[in-house]
Amino acid sequence: MDPGTVLEQGQMVSPEQLPGDDSASNDWQPAYVLYGGAQLFSAETHDKMLALARKWLKEYAWLNDTQKKRVEKRLAQPLDDLRIDFEDGYGRRPDEEEDAHALKVQQALPQVHEPRRCGIRIKPVTRRFAQRGIRTLEIALKNLTVWPRGFCVTLPKLEDPTQVQYVIQELERIENGRPPLPLELMIESPAGLRRIHELIQAAGPRARGVHFGPFDFLASCGIGNGDLLHPVNRQARAQLLMSVSGSGVELADGPTTLLPLPPHRQPSGPQIAENQKSVRLAWEFHRDQVLATREQGYFQSWLLHPAQLVSHAAALLQEYEQALPGALERLTAYWQGRGQARASGGDFDDRATARQWTHIVKQSLDLGLIEESSLRQSLPPDWQQV
Repeated sequence: MDPGTVLEQGQMVSPEQLPGDDSASNDWQPAYVLYGGAQLFSAETHDKMLALARKWLKEYAWLNDTQKKRVEKRLAQPLDDLRIDFEDGYGRRPDEEEDAHALKVQQALPQVHEPRRCGIRIKPVTRRFAQRGIRTLEIALKNLTVWPRGFCVTLPKLEDPTQVQYVIQELERIENGRPPLPLELMIESPAGLRRIHELIQAAGPRARGVHFGPFDFLASCGIGNGDLLHPVNRQARAQLLMSVSGSGVELADGPTTLLPLPPHRQPSGPQIAENQKSVRLAWEFHRDQVLATREQGYFQSWLLHPAQLVSHAAALLQEYEQALPGALERLTAYWQGRGQARASGGDFDDRATARQWTHIVKQSLDLGLIEESSLRQSLPPDWQQV
């Protein structure tokens, strides 16, 4: 039964019409999306970004040897998600210049195989910019016979379902029989937040994710001096979480704008220490903000510079290093009790809490904090099927 279906009075309901047993999605979701201006994009962008992150990790002292090795392992993996930005990270440019950059994107995309996902963010779908955004898409996607892995289109500053409908009608023409492209819907104002259900409905099966834009959201509220964790952003984030969770649509949070950039390009003397301190403080600030938004239920972050890959990885490691021992202990006890609710040592575990522990163990495996072979002694083969 489709969500929202209303039965007539007296109509019989069969078991097949009932909701499934689990409203949560088991699909993989990126832990971050790394943004870069379209003017800088090339087929080598993926490798260059990871190389730069590894260079920063090597040159700037922050983590101990064990932590560095684990972050290095994370940086040896392909990028989770890469977004080619024709909006805020690109700025306003003459049409002929954007056309030229879109053409370069078109030429590079067939060679892009490494990111687990990638996509394009176009300009806002407004009277002023909609045609420009569609023209950019049309140029960038022309002649592609196969979409890059996990490709999507990100729509900024949405407030009205007609914006989504317009993009879909143009995409159907551009796709010309090729598979339909997923959409990411950006909520950056109270007006967009109020109509989130309508926006998702307008996107239909194309709706893959909803991304929260914290700084535009604050500006829409008349707040000009706030940050990612401003109380208004926290409230909006919670409302968006309640509106979207369980729908199968992913949620992503906005960026930390303090970047780990050294103030001195060619440092000497005391400037070397100043560079080290500046990068370290920016990394620590970013790590703490990632942890704070993940605690609010937003498990995908925006990154604005490849050096933030280091602090993002450090945030994940800190989160799961702290949570893993307890999660393993309680998940093991749950399965020893054959999946039945139980209380032990003051802790109560049932299927709901076991799902939390399962998520922690799965993420820890992905981060290399534990080997799957070590789980065989305490957990059954189907331990992920809680």
